[in-house]
Amino acid sequence: MIQRIPAYPDRLRIALLILNESHWSRSILDGVARYALEHGNWDFWMHPRGIGAPPTLPDDWRGHGVISRISNESLRQSIAQHQLPTINVSWHGVHSRRFPKVIADPSGGGKIAGEFFVQRGFENIGYIGPPLCYSYQDQVLPEVVKSAEGAGCRTYQFAPDPAAPQPDFDFQRTRLVEWVRSLPKPVGIVAWNTIQAREIILTCGAEGINVPNDVAILAVEDDPLVSKLSPIPISYIEQRVEQVGYEAAKELQRIIGGGEPSDDPILIAPEGIVEKASTNTVFASDALVRQAVQFIQRNSDIAITVSDLTRHLDVSRRSLEERFRKVLKRSPAEEIRMTRLNVLKAHLRQTGQTLAEISQQAGFSCENAMLRFFKRMTGMTPGEFRRNHPQDLLDNAS
Repeated sequence: MIQRIPAYPDRLRIALLILNESHWSRSILDGVARYALEHGNWDFWMHPRGIGAPPTLPDDWRGHGVISRISNESLRQSIAQHQLPTINVSWHGVHSRRFPKVIADPSGGGKIAGEFFVQRGFENIGYIGPPLCYSYQDQVLPEVVKSAEGAGCRTYQFAPDPAAPQPDFDFQRTRLVEWVRSLPKPVGIVAWNTIQAREIILTCGAEGINVPNDVAILAVEDDPLVSKLSPIPISYIEQRVEQVGYEAAKELQRIIGGGEPSDDPILIAPEGIVEKASTNTVFASDALVRQAVQFIQRNSDIAITVSDLTRHLDVSRRSLEERFRKVLKRSPAEEIRMTRLNVLKAHLRQTGQTLAEISQQAGFSCENAMLRFFKRMTGMTPGEFRRNHPQDLLDNAS
């Protein structure tokens, strides 16, 4: 039974039992902090903690609610004895009214990852799931397979050795090398995290396998530091993890105020793919399509049209349209729009430039034209997009 407070307090005392050594977890904490800053009067209890440190809530702690990564039964019991409203932000376990979940949508991430490689024209798609020591029920893999095989692609899953001294990648390198060697090329690989993605890139480098042309790599989550330490920056799914923390805090405050826990988890849908060098290729058997995409990328800061493409390539518009549809499953105009959108998102994430400055650098006739384009493509304003990515600016300023 959840303990209900008799009167809403002037200040909320909230326990944060969340890993704080990883970028994912720190992003959740960023979202919690943003909500608390906007609404005021929140005090937090927390301790620095890595994945190897077992968390518990002290028996004598007194507060009003808990936000936790509930990853094991001992932690669940430790929190349960306090009978406080609790939000679970972990993919571990199942949603319940006692421990309702607010999480990034894992199935949505798998779907968008599979579709990304399908749209790029890959016929072979590999997958490396969570390390065995994480004990996750993998909800990403089924959607990757469904998206890939539904489009006629072949899928290949890495199988770690459960008899290894430890089931992480320090003890799986030989097996990983053999798996990467065995994959038909070119292949797009979806990796559970950035650490695994970096291991694949290192493996490919040692084996003389070209990244991204032979092996393209996409991480389910992002860790900017690990990506910087990689020989090649790593593409990832924008999971909106900071928004997970924000919505978790919002839901906790609603329950503390007397609201009933939801019957279903609150799932934060992924935003899309943030593309870095690890997937920056277009696999296509059609050389003309490759040349067209390269021209679009070289001129991503200019308002080019399909007519510019046809003149540059000396090909008819109808022929170009047909070949794009056959190879990439989209039109040249869609490719131009998506490339320009990615340029805008990069400016918004990574710089503090004004919208007027960004619109000029991205080749728009005026700021209003850029605003209309961005809203039409994403459903949000550039300002809203930037507010959802405050950490990106911090990372690039450090």
